[in-house]
Amino acid sequence: MKINNKAAASLLSLVFTLPASSQEQVYHHLPVGISPNSGRVIFQSWEKQQNGASVAQLFSMKTDGSDLRPELQLGVSAGWPDYTRDGKKAVLFARVKSGQDAELLVLDLSDPNDLSSYEAVKRLTFGQDSDFFPAWSPDATEIVFYGHRGGDNGQLYLMNADGSNVRNMSNNDVHESDPTWSVHGEITFESHLAGNADVWVMNGDGTGRRNLTNHPSQDHFGDWSPDGEQIVFSSDRSGSENLYIMNRDGSELRQLTNSPEIDRWPTWSRDGNTIAFDRNTPAGSNVVTIRPDGTGEKQLTKAVSYHIK
Repeated sequence: MKINNKAAASLLSLVFTLPASSQEQVYHHLPVGISPNSGRVIFQSWEKQQNGASVAQLFSMKTDGSDLRPELQLGVSAGWPDYTRDGKKAVLFARVKSGQDAELLVLDLSDPNDLSSYEAVKRLTFGQDSDFFPAWSPDATEIVFYGHRGGDNGQLYLMNADGSNVRNMSNNDVHESDPTWSVHGEITFESHLAGNADVWVMNGDGTGRRNLTNHPSQDHFGDWSPDGEQIVFSSDRSGSENLYIMNRDGSELRQLTNSPEIDRWPTWSRDGNTIAFDRNTPAGSNVVTIRPDGTGEKQLTKAVSYHIK
């Protein structure tokens, strides 16, 4: 999922490529988060319209696949909410209008487990090119994200929680993206500095950068366990893209899924019991959950439309 230019920065082209020969509707349901109480998986549902455009809406369901409900319907598409430790705020990216850049927004929530319960919305970024995947620092004073400001390759940025004092944490000419922040104050991210995608980690101030996977395969999108001691990520080192778990220093690597399809975009629940991920196939993609020990794999979504017409 390397991004080499602005056109590829579109989330739709990044995540989903619909088969040109397909004459039937292909549905893509992609997990973008788990509620702070670990009870609900939030997912984007992408649907191709008659005019050829693809539209995303946010939904959630319980981790057993029941109780489907619509979540935040804000702008054209929204995704990857990250919650403060108290659950009272969520930061995410959204496209307010079709064709516009993705911007970062903060929501004040009356119910920390319901994105649609927002009482106020504050826009943090304003047309500096698309910004994606924001994540709170443990004390909620800063937000890390990646964007395409000033170049074709994504770079990591850090800003204050109110959107001020934006600074580049990458300062290089390679693609770096998908940052997530641990309770220990470390940030894991994807970097192509070694010539291919690897999972790296650094301190919250950008120092101490180190390559955790350092492998010739393509290693993508790490997420922290709630205690900050492990990282789940995806890799094609087995031939197809599957999920792996390693310690925070890169040791004790183990394979979590073993599918011929593409398993990616993992997110770890705060209670530590569930990892939700996207299983992408030629027929579409669905939300799947699994326990960190590799048991209890369950597909939650179906190849149907969930959209509100």
